[in-house]
Amino acid sequence: MPKNKKKESSTDSDTSFEDRTPAKQPKKADKSSDDAGQVPNSFSLDKNRKLTVTEFKGKVYVGVREYYEKDGKEMPSKKGISLTVPQWKQLLEHADAVNELIKKF
Repeated sequence: MPKNKKKESSTDSDTSFEDRTPAKQPKKADKSSDDAGQVPNSFSLDKNRKLTVTEFKGKVYVGVREYYEKDGKEMPSKKGISLTVPQWKQLLEHADAVNELIKKF
């Protein structure tokens, strides 16, 4: 028997039920049926395109993404882009120039 392995006693009478760690309960969905299909912190751009502001691993992102419906819920597709806040600000700085170019068409 290895030195670091504990010997198991044949009686566990000294361990009470209260000392044991309770089993983890499965997480329940916090979403109600009222907001089914709604994406939080989002702005609709089109029928199935949204602009979203989210946080992932401690960083804030602005995303433009297509969504599709599955089982009555809106799900994000692979088609889209997520920008960091500095990238979003850079995009906004170019907005006036882009609008001027659009007018030429």
